[in-house]
Amino acid sequence: MKSIFKSLFSLLLFIPLTHAQKNQIKSAQKELKAGNLEQVIAILSPVEYLISNASDEDRIHFYYIKGTALVDLANQNINTSKNLSQAVLAFNDLIEVEKESNQYKYTSEAIESLHKIKEGLVNSANEDLAVENFTDSSDKFYQAYLIDKKDTLQLYNAAVSYRSANENDLALKCYEELKNINYSGNIAVYIAYSKSKLKDEYFGTIKERNVQIQNGTHFRPRQEFQSKKAEIYKSIAMIYVQSGYKEKAMKAISQARNLDSQDLSLALVEANLYLETKDYDYFDNLVSVIIEANPNNAELVANFGLNCQNEQYYEGAEYYYKKAIEMNPKYAEAYVNLSALLVEKSIKIGNQMNEYLGSSNSDKKAFSELKTEKEQIIKDVFKNLQKVVSIDPFNSSVKQLTNSMNTANINNSSRGALASGE
Repeated sequence: MKSIFKSLFSLLLFIPLTHAQKNQIKSAQKELKAGNLEQVIAILSPVEYLISNASDEDRIHFYYIKGTALVDLANQNINTSKNLSQAVLAFNDLIEVEKESNQYKYTSEAIESLHKIKEGLVNSANEDLAVENFTDSSDKFYQAYLIDKKDTLQLYNAAVSYRSANENDLALKCYEELKNINYSGNIAVYIAYSKSKLKDEYFGTIKERNVQIQNGTHFRPRQEFQSKKAEIYKSIAMIYVQSGYKEKAMKAISQARNLDSQDLSLALVEANLYLETKDYDYFDNLVSVIIEANPNNAELVANFGLNCQNEQYYEGAEYYYKKAIEMNPKYAEAYVNLSALLVEKSIKIGNQMNEYLGSSNSDKKAFSELKTEKEQIIKDVFKNLQKVVSIDPFNSSVKQLTNSMNTANINNSSRGALASGE
């Protein structure tokens, strides 16, 4: 009996609430016709929590009135982004209710409104993009995607914009979704052979390319499609790198490299990740492949040396500095970096020598071997610095290094020859 009375009591409470809700919807409809848009939202908001229990007819009218008022407010530049977002939700709810109830009074109008909202969002996002307002553009692209999830281009645009805005968490969410839906983003690329540059040139539109064909500066026009998959995996990897998730980054880079093995920037990131994790063998293997593909890029190889030095892989640093010099014997910066590395090495050997100052034969032998090694290193340093002076007589790094050697009491008979430039 108690449960029956409870149910009756709840029903008696619900009846006036339902009646009040109907009145609120009617009042909101009158205000909408009168153009009092903010008043419409003020009337509907207090009864929104009850709408799920309302009749289909009331729910349809509620969502239609709310969505229409929000769109009109946005069109008046009143909280545009917020009102459009809420309008999208209202119209989606409207479409869903009409589908469930098999009533299609406002569905076509709601779909048309959603289409216009999406079009407006994309146009506004592109305007923001043009002035590098990446935060707003990314939000709008993503809202446009939520309206029409078949238009995955807007999800890609959102990902790129979030990345540009340094909103890495949101960018990663979009990129991961693109990966999960197997987005390829195949875009047409227009190509023609340039007579002056003697190579293919790429154009953003077919019109731009055809103008050059008509001008006679290009010939052999063709069209290709380029996939965005490799770029997506690369972006995921770079976000993981920046966030410190090395294992996830390595996995993503490996996937990206499978899609685009020629991407040098990806190869560099992958190699440096293995360097940071102290997997020197794998790092050296990756670098050997990169060097093979770039046999004349001494600067690239010297940068590997610098990265190795920063990660305290001194053997690798020395090897890559020497490799850079081998590729370009007049690369002064490589000689300087190698010399700085050797100076550092000689100082460490000097510290080791202090550990063998005893009178035992083993101490004397160790001291003598270290001394010989240090003297050879110092000779190599001055030989390298002499080479720098011959290439670039006013190189300031030479003076800085010799000063640091003076401070560390590193002496050599070659110093006079260096000073005289012989």
